Amino acid sequence: MAEGEVTRRLTAIVAGDIAGYSRLVSEDEEGTLAALRAHRRELIDPKVAAYRGRIANTAGDSVLIEFPSVVEALRCMIDIQQAMGERNADVPEERRIRFRVGVNLGDVIEQEDGDLLGDGVNVAARLEGLAEPGGICLSRAARDQVRDRMDVSFEDLGEVEVKNIARPVRTFRVLLDGAGPAPASGPTHRRRGRRNFQVAAVAVSLAIIGAVLIWQEPWRTEVEAASIERMAFPLPDKPSIAVLPFSNLSDDASQDFFADGMTDDIITDISKVSGIFVIAPHSTRGYKDKDILDRSVAEELGVRYVLRGSVRRAGGQLRLTARLIDAIKGVHLWADRYDRSVEDVFQVQSELTEQVVKAMAVTLKAREQDRILQKHVTDIEAYDAFVQARRIVEVPTPSNIQKGERLFKKTIELDPEFAGGIAGLSFNHSVKARFGYGPSPQEDVSRALALARQAIKADPEFAWSHIALAGAHLANGEQDAAVDAMRQALAIQPGGYETNLFMSFYLFFAGKSALSVEYAEIADDLSRAPTYRGLFFLGMAYFQDRQYAKSEATWDRIIQSVGIVKHPAFYLFQAASQAAQDKMEAAGETVARLERINPEFRVSNFGNLKYNKSGEFRDRLIRMAIKAGIPE
Repeated sequence: MAEGEVTRRLTAIVAGDIAGYSRLVSEDEEGTLAALRAHRRELIDPKVAAYRGRIANTAGDSVLIEFPSVVEALRCMIDIQQAMGERNADVPEERRIRFRVGVNLGDVIEQEDGDLLGDGVNVAARLEGLAEPGGICLSRAARDQVRDRMDVSFEDLGEVEVKNIARPVRTFRVLLDGAGPAPASGPTHRRRGRRNFQVAAVAVSLAIIGAVLIWQEPWRTEVEAASIERMAFPLPDKPSIAVLPFSNLSDDASQDFFADGMTDDIITDISKVSGIFVIAPHSTRGYKDKDILDRSVAEELGVRYVLRGSVRRAGGQLRLTARLIDAIKGVHLWADRYDRSVEDVFQVQSELTEQVVKAMAVTLKAREQDRILQKHVTDIEAYDAFVQARRIVEVPTPSNIQKGERLFKKTIELDPEFAGGIAGLSFNHSVKARFGYGPSPQEDVSRALALARQAIKADPEFAWSHIALAGAHLANGEQDAAVDAMRQALAIQPGGYETNLFMSFYLFFAGKSALSVEYAEIADDLSRAPTYRGLFFLGMAYFQDRQYAKSEATWDRIIQSVGIVKHPAFYLFQAASQAAQDKMEAAGETVARLERINPEFRVSNFGNLKYNKSGEFRDRLIRMAIKAGIPE
């Protein structure tokens, strides 16, 4: 080749690397490198040679291979992935080496040393990044070369935008029919005869195909783009996302709690990133198990991105699959699958969150990277108890608080160092103290304070530990201390629905009305499906800030949202907001409804007033309530 001459050609390119290579090396550098060398020597290099391939570039765990045809490239990669499944059979799950592979047909430039460059190589490398561990992804150009020449099935992932490539890449995933990653049941039953192996392979294939049909909907070859003009809410001025409830693909329906808990935790982790607007978890629960287009979700919730996925839990193994859609552009941005031990549930959530944030091109601020990582539970039963308790106590009735207390105590017994159980039990005690659910409010306050401090010590980066401390301070009559604790929670989780909502709540009791309104409105914006609790906090804040018309409108929103309300405090604030505007006829009708629901109610019965630091507010609310006609 003459100096300066450029050689171009159209060729089949395979880019591959090892999933989780950095983790494997950090845990056992010598063992990982020895295993990699053995795989190269005994499997990869002989297979590449047998299919007339040429290893062009290598760097660390990555490899670039050139083949004379896409058919030979794909046959080689399928053989390698199948053989790797066999070689991994007796290797512990956490030590398995799994390759991810991207295959492309494209134009390349060959350098003098034989290395390959160009867009054809770049696309192959991006496809490799989209492949799951043990999986293969192809470009459309590559798929078109093999679809009528090989008995292979593909899943169409649609148009995927990838880094440094000007146009989206139409991407296809090879359905390996059980040849990819080893099943979650592990290697203990592998050598039981060919018939059992075939039956198991068919079962795994059907399970994979079923999961694809349920979740991926492969017949939809394109993602329909959403319309900003049709959106029910204004599109936020920063990247916005809705995380739909992850589907429970386990055989056990009781694992719904587990799948829902993972969804809520992923939303929590994403809300730690200040540059992202994430819809509150209760606002997406209505989409659970519903067949709905990503475009429709984006338009109904007013977001750009939609994340959806599935969870399969079998014994001690966990499989989580997720995909991120840019609904406005109508393209897949990212997809991945995680096969781990169930005990690694928090680590999986954190890794997924990091990948989603990167795909959305959001820059993390100082400490946000660390805050995405939560401490892991050491006992998965503790996590099961925690997610059930967390959901139950969202409605703090006496029976729910009692059930929650038992489950939080069980969480602590199973994992004494997990901050979630400790913080949950602390919050339960503060609710009991404020609502008078227990025999000794002061004892509940003391327990709440001690447990909250214990939770913060266990994990200072767990926002609910600080929310629990705020609740304990409020129950103890320390409103300003409650606000200070909430500032810590907001620093950890600035975009969280509950962190903003509870900041409003504690500011309300501290008498800081304007700030209370500000945070209540932020929470209301994050909540596309308003809750009774969120609207109640908003209505109280408006009243305290003398925005009586907005307060009245908020009580009307509650009626529209939930229908009949039986809590007397609702009618107290509604009547007072009407009386403050001299709407005496409307106030009289509100008081009449209150008397039908609770004829014994008196203004003096509203015990929560004593927790509010503002004497002026307390006097004004009482005065307006009496003006409306509620007995003193």
